Amino acid sequence: MAFNTLQIGEHETKYVLHNNKADILRRWLAKKCQPDPDYHEGKISSIYFDTKDFRMLNEKLSSDYLKTKVRLRWYSSIDSGEPFPATFLEIKNKIGSARVKIRDRLDIDSEWVLSHALHNPEYLVINKKIVAQGVIFKQTLYPVFQINYCRSRFVEPLTGARLAVDGNIHVTRINRQMVNRENFVPLPDAVFELKSQSCILPDWLHQVNALGCRKGSFSKYSACYAQLQRIIY
Repeated sequence: MAFNTLQIGEHETKYVLHNNKADILRRWLAKKCQPDPDYHEGKISSIYFDTKDFRMLNEKLSSDYLKTKVRLRWYSSIDSGEPFPATFLEIKNKIGSARVKIRDRLDIDSEWVLSHALHNPEYLVINKKIVAQGVIFKQTLYPVFQINYCRSRFVEPLTGARLAVDGNIHVTRINRQMVNRENFVPLPDAVFELKSQSCILPDWLHQVNALGCRKGSFSKYSACYAQLQRIIY
């Protein structure tokens, strides 16, 4: 796979905590930070794509320095749960902790996505959309499963760093041609993310350790795959 241009972007640092502490962390951050002015809270849905031999999943599991994710994403109201029409193709490339993300609005809406089973061959049009972004994969990508979760976004007032808490992460649909088990129970873990030009946590935010936050790598894709396949890493 290749990217036409590679510009080192912001750093993404993740902290993992138990899902039952996510709401406590949200309330604490709300007292210390500003809500994101554009997208403070919402439900996020993502369909992850991979090759038949799970090349991108294996990049993560083998801790490759270079990692790629491809997903189709849309958003829903936190209050009503109603999906917004727009869908986006996201191609995320990581080099260590730095990341480059390509994001393109698609000409299909969320209603279409929700009405088509993941084994539907029409999803293969995503491969053409990827090529249109100048990204080349030698193998065809297929939908694997859909993940839903709730996200709250904040802005750290001193540094401008963007903070997010993702909780209630769970699989809602699977492509049985890619995985053969169902498990729609939320993951036991939630994720606290810091996105900034620095990978250093502002001093006052070190208090998140009191909630059991532990710095480390975490992939919603690989964690949900492990839960579906009953794999313990």
